[in-house]
This record gives sequence, structure tokens and C-alpha cells, in this order.
Amino acid sequence: MRFLYPNMLWGLFALLIPILIHLFNFRRHKLVYFSNTAVLRSIQQENAKTRKLKYLITLLLRCIFIAALVLAFAFPYKPEKQLNVNAENNLVGIYIDNSMSMKGQSQRTTMLEDARQSARDLVHKLSPSSRYLLMTNSFEIQNEYPMNQEEMLDQLDRMNPDGAPAPMGEVVDRFEMLGKQHGFETSTLFVYSDFQKNTFDLSAAKADTTIQVVVVPMVPEFKTNLYIDSVWLASPIVQSGLTNDLMVRVVNQGDKEVKGLPVNFTMNGNMAASTTVDLEKNGTAELTMQFVVERNGEQQCSVSLMDHPITFDDSYNFVLSVKPSLSVLELGTEKSNCAMIFEDDDQFRYTLMEPSRFDLAAIAQAQLLIVNETAKLNETLQQTLLDAVSEGASLMVFPSIDDPKSNNFLYGKLGLTLMEADTNATAVEDLAMHHAFFNDMILDMPQHPDLPKVKRHLRLRSNGVPTTLLTLKNSDPLLLSEAVGKGQVFVMATALNPKWSDFADNALFVPTMVKAAFMGGKMGRLSYTIGTDKMLVLNDMSLEGDHRFLFANEDRSFELMPASEVRNGKVYLYLNDNLPAAGFYDLLVNDTVNRVTAWNESRVESKMVFADRDDIEPQFKKAGFNVAAVFDTSDFANADLVEAMAHQSSQWKLFALIALLALLGEILVLRFWK
Repeated sequence: MRFLYPNMLWGLFALLIPILIHLFNFRRHKLVYFSNTAVLRSIQQENAKTRKLKYLITLLLRCIFIAALVLAFAFPYKPEKQLNVNAENNLVGIYIDNSMSMKGQSQRTTMLEDARQSARDLVHKLSPSSRYLLMTNSFEIQNEYPMNQEEMLDQLDRMNPDGAPAPMGEVVDRFEMLGKQHGFETSTLFVYSDFQKNTFDLSAAKADTTIQVVVVPMVPEFKTNLYIDSVWLASPIVQSGLTNDLMVRVVNQGDKEVKGLPVNFTMNGNMAASTTVDLEKNGTAELTMQFVVERNGEQQCSVSLMDHPITFDDSYNFVLSVKPSLSVLELGTEKSNCAMIFEDDDQFRYTLMEPSRFDLAAIAQAQLLIVNETAKLNETLQQTLLDAVSEGASLMVFPSIDDPKSNNFLYGKLGLTLMEADTNATAVEDLAMHHAFFNDMILDMPQHPDLPKVKRHLRLRSNGVPTTLLTLKNSDPLLLSEAVGKGQVFVMATALNPKWSDFADNALFVPTMVKAAFMGGKMGRLSYTIGTDKMLVLNDMSLEGDHRFLFANEDRSFELMPASEVRNGKVYLYLNDNLPAAGFYDLLVNDTVNRVTAWNESRVESKMVFADRDDIEPQFKKAGFNVAAVFDTSDFANADLVEAMAHQSSQWKLFALIALLALLGEILVLRFWK
């Protein structure tokens, strides 16, 4: 045991005071006249032993009180609890959680700035010969080499304040790897974080007992937050001039009710819609905002609200891509009646492709894929079509006239079993008007509608997954629908040939095919999340020759070149670094803008739920780490590290408690021992 203030031990000479008092017993004697002194002599003899024991106990308690008080003020501490920061071949790591939640208000400025200033104070207190690493969620390479004191202070000033949240275990593992890589025998890691529960995860960390961990919890002044959680479209079909509904989820992460919160929707910088929302405490609300896209192309959109002090999640960026034309690809040896719908319409780009000479790139870029009655597909092509559907395309399958079982692989993948053909004439009896396919296609159904008549159809049995859109009078399904990935597959039980049905001449034919094409419009991703979306898959891009990809903001002050790969007609982009901030970034291919992408900060840190200070150290120790101390940021400004570590020791508290107990014991003895 060592003492922080050993000079205070001179105070132990104060033990002589109660000893001298008891030895000389400085008391005034009062003369009392009494007629019979024999009685008094008898009482004094009876109580002499008791009085002497009382005096000795009182003396002992007073000595214990003085000694314990002096030892408490001398601040005893265990020498093995000292930090290794000034030892030779020791690496000092400073991890500052630079995620968005650290921008929350503290008692002085923000938690991030408090952490930065405390780290500066720490570096100034340490030996000038110490070597440092600066760790942040951004994992910036320029900070991950051993720096001297001056370089460390400079990097603290230059630290990126906008980092995506990173699991605590990943940070500690990276520090351990860097320490061993640079040949340091021991290391000390100072952890500055608000320890949000969503990111404070040590379950996957590999503990290294050579690393001393010093925890510095940052405490926010406010634990409330209002934010836009997510947005989505009520209908996947977006056309210029048509009304659509935007769904917005707003969250109140606070213990107070919010009334009349304004929420604004802007498109290309102009106000598109506005509304207000009421939120219960710790509640969620979903609201609908109607909008109309005036023109084709990419629309840069944003939904926002006003909230302080946490502002990174007050807006949600997304892109609405309204295509001027949709690609329709029909597979077959000859054109079907579908060509009459799409071939001469400027809104569509129609192509006929023979199954024996299919083009993977053309299939990947099509919005609507049609398998007509002249097509016979092998299993490879059938799987290719399903892969295209999973990426957002629509697939309309008509049975082959020559060999209906030629598409059995496709039927099996959809959970359908092909039974024998039914040659009995019948007609459509029921439409699934409640389904999204029909509910905005048919506004009013006449009392006696002219529905398709069928002369021949395949009997299909399903496992319950596909949805029946058209039902015949004999209860057999005529048109089935099933979601596959992001797209939709439609299976017709009859062909367009007049010998099979009059569906091609019915009023339902054109709107059914057009609706299927629009449902495969491949809106794509409305937005991406910084730090989460590291890989982008683009299946609507045609590339020839060499290509160079680049992400850049509007004024080209930031550029990021992703790694790229082209496989099976798709482009895979890999982002090794995070984008600097939420917003809109152009994707350039060979210096030409290909599309606009919208990026948002992760909502992981939007929930203001933090680990309790008393739970942080046990979680580190449970993971096997050597936790040296839990400090406050002020400890580095007001004391050196030895003094700060001594204040962390509980031994001085033990002596202070002993002193109080001794004082209490003395009071009880003097008051109640008669």
C-alpha cells in the first residue's frame, strides 16, 4: 500500500493528545461536604474497575478516530493499480467515439468536444516520450501509427467529427492488433464514449490482459430525441403526373408528449407536401403525405423535422427515379399479342428474344419479362428469369402450347404443381379486387362485366403461397401471383391463342399487362445507409469496355472511387471508406453521371438509451479485459494520473468509514455508559 500524500502521516503524532489527556486526566475537582464519607468510599470502590475500562475504551476509540482520519487524508492506494502509461515500450491508445450521438449536449458544450479536450489534457499530463494511437469509429489510417505528443495533439484537432457507429469489441480488437503490429509489449487504452446500448457490444471481442483499459463515460445533458425513422412508398409504381402516397415513420425518443410537430417533404429543393404529427412520449407515428412527380428522371427528395440538440436524424434523404420508358422483353420464337401493347408505345421499349439465344444483360435490365406460348425454356434460363425477378422485375408466364410441362422447373420453384389440362369451356367468375394489383386498376365494376372466356386451361395446384388474382367458375385459378425477392411472378393457366381463350381480346388484357410492367419498374433503393451499405448491386447498367466508377458530391469537393466487379450482367460496387456526411452523391461512370444516390446516417444511435456507469466496468471485466479505472473527464484537467488513480481507490473510503464508526462509538460510550 502506498500513500498519495505521505506528508499527511505526520498527523499521526496527534495520537499523543488523547493519550496525554487520559494520562493526566485534566479535570476540575469540586469540593462537596458530606456528613458520612464512608458511604462515598464504598461507591467509589465498587465503580473503580468499570470507570477504568470506560476510560480505556474511550481512549482507544479516540486514537482509532485520529489514526483513521489521518490515513484517509493521506490517500492510500495499491501500487499494482498504477497505469503503465509512463512505462517503457508501452503504447497509449485514445479512443474517441465520434459517432453522431456524441454530438449531444453536455454540461459545457457537446460530449464530443468534452472528450477531445479531456484527451488533450491527458496527453499534456503524460511523459513527452510516450507514443500514441488515436482510435475513432472512422478507423482512419493516418491515425493508426505510433505518434509523439505533438503529432497526437495535432491529430486530435483534425479528428473527423462524423463517424458511423462501430461496435466496441471491434475497436478494442483493432487497437490490440495495431499494438502487436508495432511491437509494443504493453498498452493502455483510454475509452471516451457515451456507451449507447445499441453499439456497446463486447461479446465478439478477444480479451488481451496486457491491455489496460481506462473507461471515461460521457454523460449527455438531455436524453430525448425526435427523428425520422424511415420512409417508403404506398405503391411501387411512380409515374409523372400521377398522385402517390409517401409513408413516413416519426419517433419520439423522450418522456414528454409532442403536439403539432411540423414535418416537411421537399422534392428537388421545392416544397412538395407538409403536415403535422402528434407523438406520445416514447411513441411512434406513421403519417401519409401525398405528392405528384411533375417530370421523368431522378427526383432528389427529403423529409425533415426540427429538433435539438440531436440533429443528424432530423431528415431522411431518398431518390425517386421515374423512368421515361420501361423495358419489356418477350421470350418466344414469335411475337404474341403482347407486342401489340408495347411495341408502338413510347413509354415502353419492346424486344423479342429467342430462348435459344438469350442475353443475360438484357434480361437483367428488363422491367417486364414475358414467357409466351411459343417458348420452351431450359432450367438454366428459368432460374435466370427468377434471379431477375428477385432483383425487382416482373415475370408473366403463359403456358407452352406444344409442351406445357416444359416450364415445370419454374412452376416447382413457385410452389405450383401442373395437373392435367382441362378442355371444358368456362369463364372467369371472380377478380381479387382487394389485391393491390386490381384495387387501383378498376375503379368501378359493372353489374354484369364481360370477363375472359376460357376454352382450355392448365389445372394448377399450389402449396398456399401464390395468390389467386383471377378465378374460374370451376374454382380453378386462372391468374396466380407470387412475390419473389423484390419482384413479382404472374402465372397464367391459359394461353393467348384463340383456341385456348379470348383473354387477348378482353378489356382486362391491356391493363393487366401494363400493370405488370409498371410493377416491375424497378424503383431500386430509395436510399442507402452510411457505414452499413458497403456493397451496392446495380442490375440495370449496360457496360462495354473499360469503366471507372466514382462517387462525388454536387460541387465535387469530395470524391470516392469504389472497387467494382461485373458478374452475370450485374455491377457490384464495394465501398471501403464511408461517405463523409448524409446527402446526395452522383455515381459517375467514366466521368459521366449515371445516377444520383441518397445517403442517410444510421438510426442505430437515434435511441437515447445508454449503459449505466456502474454497469460499464463489469461488462469489460466480464469480457476478460483488465480495467484499470473509470474516470471522469475532469480528472485529467485537475490532477496527474497517479493522483487520479489514487482517487479511484476505495481504501481511503474504508479509513474514512472507520473514523466515523470510531467517533460514533465514542459518542455512544460517553452518553449511555453510566
